[in-house]
Amino acid sequence: MTASEIPADLTSADLIIEGATLGGETVDVVVRGGRIAAVGPGAGDGIGAPERIAANGGLISPPFTEPHSHPDKALSRRSIAPLGLPTRLTDRPALMQRQRDLKATFTRDEVAARAGTFLRLAASQGIGTVAGQADIDTVTGLTSFEGVMDAREKHLDLVDLRVTAFPQEGLVQDPGAYDLVAAALASGAHRVGGWPNNERSFEDQLSHLDQVFELAERFGVGIDINIDYFTDPTERLLEPLAERTLAHGMQGLVNANHVGALETYSDDDAARVITKVAEAGITVTVCPSNLGGSYPYRGVSRANELLAAGVVVTIGTGNFQDNWEPFGNLDPLDLARLAWHAFPLSDEDDKGIEMAWRLVTDHAARAAGVPFGELRTGGRADFVVLAATTLTDALRNEPGPRWLVRGGKVVAGRVGEMWTAPEPVGAH
Repeated sequence: MTASEIPADLTSADLIIEGATLGGETVDVVVRGGRIAAVGPGAGDGIGAPERIAANGGLISPPFTEPHSHPDKALSRRSIAPLGLPTRLTDRPALMQRQRDLKATFTRDEVAARAGTFLRLAASQGIGTVAGQADIDTVTGLTSFEGVMDAREKHLDLVDLRVTAFPQEGLVQDPGAYDLVAAALASGAHRVGGWPNNERSFEDQLSHLDQVFELAERFGVGIDINIDYFTDPTERLLEPLAERTLAHGMQGLVNANHVGALETYSDDDAARVITKVAEAGITVTVCPSNLGGSYPYRGVSRANELLAAGVVVTIGTGNFQDNWEPFGNLDPLDLARLAWHAFPLSDEDDKGIEMAWRLVTDHAARAAGVPFGELRTGGRADFVVLAATTLTDALRNEPGPRWLVRGGKVVAGRVGEMWTAPEPVGAH
């Protein structure tokens, strides 16, 4: 947009972002009434606004998306010791039991408080959408779901939380879960989840899958499912998931999380399954921070082969300071950098860095089931402003400041200083 294209009546605005980098160009973004009134070089010249952000060449983009998380469990690790639960565990069955014991103590208000903190932390990192699974089973009932929905309602101005009704304990071995999941979907859950590998037999695993699709069709929602979690060659449910997606006509409506077992398949088996996943339009969300923990590990799937086949691959936080994971800061760019090494994307040079960025932007939005907008005149004023001026620096300089704008208002952000190691004087 040139100065001559700026509407003549645009003499005042609510917010102006000065000198941001968008598509390799330095632009101003003028916001009025919750919408982008003008965007382009010098678009803010001569326009008054009570709030201005000097981007100094920093990148501007639609907000980041967190495509896989557990806000009901987030920050619950602090409760393990006070409850007298064992604090040092590596065995998977023991960890599963500790999770049941822990969530049996959850209350709606306590879940809402922790999930609210999680959402505020997400917003401070520039995340505008969070896809979050809430456990629903006969251990926690609807308590975790209701707490997460309370947090969602309270933080709508900061983050759009898309909630998955997640039967953590199974649908066959925990038969009461089916009706609870249905109740959550009737109460506003956005997608139905599942973990079929957690069932006791292959037949029960397929039944679990069928019940997930039945619920999805009954309530007209998409599917956000954890499948083939571990680097375990006996986990073989990704292919049946793809086949059912095609059979039910749900192409583009299914997100598969983790998909670690795919790493262990023979190359021929993997190629066949990946072709079906691509045909079914399934998005795949892996968690590169979940490389440790109980053996077998969760891995990063065959990310590059999936991408080469046209599958939308993204990366999620997964667990956050809870029974399974003591760490996390919710910075999407930390995950992007880790994925650059773990996938790896390093052989792609600049294209690899661009893909690392896409993992937390448009790919993540696809996996979360939400549109990925673009910054354009007339569009809703939702965006993140970084201090970094290039994608490479964005992945390098996590200490830098960040601003999240939603509905035309600066709703969250963080302060900090960029750092560099300047060339010595006289260096060539």
